[in-house]
Amino acid sequence: MGMGPPMPQRLRPSRNIDIDRIEHPDDGLLHEKRPPGKFPVAIEGKHIIAHGKPRTASTLLFNMVGVSNFLYLMRHEPNLVSYIEPKYIKDGQPYGEYLREGPAETTKIYKTHIDLEKFLRYDAVIFTTATTSKEAAAIKSSLEKQGHDVAYVQDMESLKGGGIPRIAHDFAFGYDLPKDDEEEMVEYFSKWEILRQCCGEQMSKYWKNDLTPEVYKKVALKDHPHPFCADHDIDEIEKGFMETKLYSKLDAYPNMRPFNKPSLRDGELNGTYCSSYNERIKTQALNFYGQPLPMENIRTGNWTEEEHSIFLEGLKRHGSSKPSKIAKMLETRTVMQVYTHMKDYIQQQVQSGNDDDDELVKVMQRPALEGGDLAIGDLALAYDETGKLILVDKTSMSEIQVEVQKPSDDT
Repeated sequence: MGMGPPMPQRLRPSRNIDIDRIEHPDDGLLHEKRPPGKFPVAIEGKHIIAHGKPRTASTLLFNMVGVSNFLYLMRHEPNLVSYIEPKYIKDGQPYGEYLREGPAETTKIYKTHIDLEKFLRYDAVIFTTATTSKEAAAIKSSLEKQGHDVAYVQDMESLKGGGIPRIAHDFAFGYDLPKDDEEEMVEYFSKWEILRQCCGEQMSKYWKNDLTPEVYKKVALKDHPHPFCADHDIDEIEKGFMETKLYSKLDAYPNMRPFNKPSLRDGELNGTYCSSYNERIKTQALNFYGQPLPMENIRTGNWTEEEHSIFLEGLKRHGSSKPSKIAKMLETRTVMQVYTHMKDYIQQQVQSGNDDDDELVKVMQRPALEGGDLAIGDLALAYDETGKLILVDKTSMSEIQVEVQKPSDDT
């Protein structure tokens, strides 16, 4: 009986990264010492955590980590590429169990938004995000003091200034990749970033609102169309992305294919995936999880007396902070329609000084600015010093003088 193929060796740092190990005077433990900007590689059972708050380009960070780590392995330990395991971890999942399971050679690259303290005991290499370069430096210092091995903190300020070429250069330098690899990363991620914003389940909220049927559009985003998605032929971008050298290299390894998608939650690209998904948003009003929203019974135009009566009952039962529950009671209006109708109704009550309205007062037994129910976005209802009901801008803490307008047809 044959012995079978030899097990791959565990990843050790490449000589040209020039990493040695020193004893830290504070704890007597061995720590990696490396030149500024160079990344630690995942060695002896270490894994990689790509962390960041939502909407801080954390998916770009995750994909950049996975792809650049792939390129590093292809040049130094190609037999370990098939042991890379990408995954999204959310709070409540057994992340410790995930990190411990599998062959010792496995490098697990996890995207997460949960507290990094939970990963401290697993000796993982950390990549995370920040808003500004100053905040990035502070985060790196703080995490290192806690004992984390921090490779890189991506900040939105530098990303906006230098774009994909800047972050691709940082990762090429960090993993000591040659110029050819860096150029392939720029070509690949320049197209991927367009797909990320203009396609799939985690597309830009502004573009999704542009595509969404009128009855489900978010009022707050109506005046903020996406700056460039409408200008692109998304099928051409998708096909161009699939034709990049790096896409083909990743596609050769089934475990690396998740990086060749706009997000981990999306399906495989086929040249028309994005346009098909966008069309579904236009016709089915997909929610955040890609599920169709009800369209058949939704009404537009002025509210009927019956609808307004149900609205008042819902307001009394659920308060103003639960427009989704009121919408479920109505069945003929969307959450955003309820939100807009509620705002108009509140402004009418405030202008008329109708603080004796039983339906309204029951909802507002507590002042809104002290945790009460009746707050909508930056607007809240409160009582002034004389006991009069007023509308307040929470950002400036000042009273708003309101004018009642006839509700528009889309409310």
